[in-house]
Amino acid sequence: MPLHPLSFFPSLLRMVFGETGGEMAIGTGFFYEHNGDYYLITNGHCVTGINPENNMRISDHAGYPTVASVGLLSKHQQTVINPKEPPRPIGITNFDIPLYMDEHYAQPTWFTHPAHGYRVDVVAIPVCKVNEVPSHLSIFPLNSYPFEVEPAVGDEVFVLGYPFGITDSFEMPIWKKGSIASEPFFPFKGLPMMLIDTATRSGMSGSPVIIKRTGVHGPEEDERFGTAAGFAGVYSGRYGVENDKLGRSDVQLGIVWKKEVIQEIIEGKYHGTIAFQNL
Repeated sequence: MPLHPLSFFPSLLRMVFGETGGEMAIGTGFFYEHNGDYYLITNGHCVTGINPENNMRISDHAGYPTVASVGLLSKHQQTVINPKEPPRPIGITNFDIPLYMDEHYAQPTWFTHPAHGYRVDVVAIPVCKVNEVPSHLSIFPLNSYPFEVEPAVGDEVFVLGYPFGITDSFEMPIWKKGSIASEPFFPFKGLPMMLIDTATRSGMSGSPVIIKRTGVHGPEEDERFGTAAGFAGVYSGRYGVENDKLGRSDVQLGIVWKKEVIQEIIEGKYHGTIAFQNL
């Protein structure tokens, strides 16, 4: 049974304090390539520990991570993903990505949205040049995948992440099914986000949201019938949970930041601030 090629793109994130510190939280991320550089894309609250909707700490402690530890597949001879022949995993190696440029944790490495800052709950963390990846590891940037469709309300989607850290020995993601619940064209609450109808869980923050559409695709001169995939954006949590004293979201709606914010963040190069450290 072949492996689905999109299962190779998400990565389980272990958010750690210090080089030998303990694990503070888990999340999901994925890589993105821009002008010869690799970036790790995840949620802002994964690196700050702050809920951007209410500016309050997600955990009871005042700590924050300083390293994002990512599990990367050990490289096989095949280094380019072919949708018809995915790579064969042979092992997982931890790859640590520093979240600060200095030993005093005062200069974050990550970039935030140039117009909305942390209100757009997505950050881009510089990793390395494409040609600087250690030879024994594989990085698969999501924007290298040949996506074909744009999001539309009612589309079936899958959130590819790690609910409660659940995964297998090769750290393949869990595909959590849902559908686009708000019109993607219109900004929700004045921000570049949409809502999806799905029951998601802790650990999926930063997951890529993939569209799956079955039917006739392509221009008239080259129509085909089958299943096409698209990239909707970045999942960041359940909508409305902060208003529920019991921590539940009865409406079961998830927040997805539109894919366009990734390019805006990387090109804007606005470094994150550290005001969250004193909240």
